[in-house]
Amino acid sequence: MAEISIARVGAYRSAQSAFVLCTITLLSAVFLQKIALPGTGGIYPLNLLIFPAVTIAAFVTGILEVNTAAFIWYAFFALVGSFSAALSSSSHVSVLSLGFLVVAQFPLVFRCVQPGGSYRRVINLLSTVGCISALIGVLQFVGQFVVGVDTAFFLDTRLPASMTVTGYNSLIPLYWSSPVYKSNGFFFLEPSFFCQFLAIAVVAELLLGPRALRLLILIAGLVCSYSGTGLTMLALFLPFYFIHHGHSRLIVFVILVGVALILFGDALHLDAFTRRLSELSDVQSSGWARFLSMFTVLQNVVFANDLTAFLGRGPGTVQEQFRLLSFNAFDPTWGKVIYEYGLLGSLVYFRFFYLAFCKGPKGLRFAVGYTYLFLGGYLLNASVLMQLAALVVWLGKTSPATLRPGDGAAERKGGPFATYPDMPALEAR
Repeated sequence: MAEISIARVGAYRSAQSAFVLCTITLLSAVFLQKIALPGTGGIYPLNLLIFPAVTIAAFVTGILEVNTAAFIWYAFFALVGSFSAALSSSSHVSVLSLGFLVVAQFPLVFRCVQPGGSYRRVINLLSTVGCISALIGVLQFVGQFVVGVDTAFFLDTRLPASMTVTGYNSLIPLYWSSPVYKSNGFFFLEPSFFCQFLAIAVVAELLLGPRALRLLILIAGLVCSYSGTGLTMLALFLPFYFIHHGHSRLIVFVILVGVALILFGDALHLDAFTRRLSELSDVQSSGWARFLSMFTVLQNVVFANDLTAFLGRGPGTVQEQFRLLSFNAFDPTWGKVIYEYGLLGSLVYFRFFYLAFCKGPKGLRFAVGYTYLFLGGYLLNASVLMQLAALVVWLGKTSPATLRPGDGAAERKGGPFATYPDMPALEAR
């Protein structure tokens, strides 16, 4: 009996440590993503140091263990990347980019030794952080009319350039020449990053059993971001969620919110959303660039040559042709992998990604995975990779010897859109 009690205490402490690790990682990913590593002139983010440092510390203290299968494919991908760099004919090839990738992706080869009940707590944390971020974003959007743009967007306008990460569009007007700016949630690199994070938080809240007030806060934040990227993920997720769960009151809630947005559309400048619905047919639009341009780039550049089709153009080369194109182009994660590392490299990478990411809990897997692969060029983005680790990868399946009988039971009952049976849904709150 005493041995069982000691084992339970040990398991509780391990699960508590796993939750603390995920909390630190998630908070750093959200609130430090704009801060640059000192001495790098804004080129490298501070999280590029924090992410591997926290991972190594957690491994040394026994919180994390190596996912052996994922590590083997990770090492194989690094080897393929080296061959791609050595054999590339591009003048833009960058060994530094490959090194950046190796460092940024390294923490994904680990997982928690004993996640225990951490997953549910992490989802609740994500919902809470999402609501706090949404409130900050709403205050920032309204604040620009009260205290001015410079104060409302303090991190973007007042901090020295060397202290913040460069290369991002933090200040984006609602439309060309508009004096009103989209909210970026104060701490996020761009409005699109803000929107994508809030969309994932909406999924987290739905998985917990949706609370009307929290959903309203998150929706308000999404509106103030005036970005459509996260909404594309929700457009794919929500129909399956409603079919699977059939929350009648939640459907009514969504309809009421939709009616309110229609009625107050002019006041809220919702035409900034609606005018973008036709972007997929305009080769000069950001929507076409984000979702479709890479297919044309791959066909015309990578697949035009047998060697580049096999090994890619080499690390750091994905944007080498962009300025020569007659259309706007964008490099989403999936496209960057294929362009730079070819069919061989992409097969190896996506095998590594499957073993690391797809072994994680199902609940947030679609939302986080779709955001990472399709909504941005996040292969080297430490802040987004930290979200992958804290929300999915580190909470993945451990070996049978360390998995307790109750772990993951709630998720196994509900499939990919599971909620937790001990958490009441909207009707009960």
